[in-house]
Amino acid sequence: MGESYLLDTSVMIPLLLDYGDKLLDVSVRTQLYVTDLGVYEAGNSLWKLALLTRTISVDDSLEALELFLEILRRGYVKVVRFDELDLLKVARLSIWEGITFYDASYIVAAEKARAILVTEDRELREKASRHVKTLIYAQLKQRLQPS
Repeated sequence: MGESYLLDTSVMIPLLLDYGDKLLDVSVRTQLYVTDLGVYEAGNSLWKLALLTRTISVDDSLEALELFLEILRRGYVKVVRFDELDLLKVARLSIWEGITFYDASYIVAAEKARAILVTEDRELREKASRHVKTLIYAQLKQRLQPS
């Protein structure tokens, strides 16, 4: 298996919408991770896209959520749970880096999973890059292309 990637919601949602069922093929070549809170954020983001911004249909939103839940159930995308993290390390990191506890948890989760953190959040990416490897979504898409 190739590299591992921890995805925040700013990346997970575009990945779901861009790849759809092809995400199953991607998971054979690489390991994807999300945080446990990321599962709720993904559902909320799909709700927002369908009902508030109306950029996708309700059916597409539900289909994307169904796919996401299925790949989680099958273990194609693994969840890093909060109780697997050193939460004091998260707190210290948030203080040292001047970022939220929430953002620091992504850095610690990426370390725990030995994964590259993929985010569109510029500030998080800049702070995280002092601790873990980071990418943006466009870079991830390039790496996910079949060789």
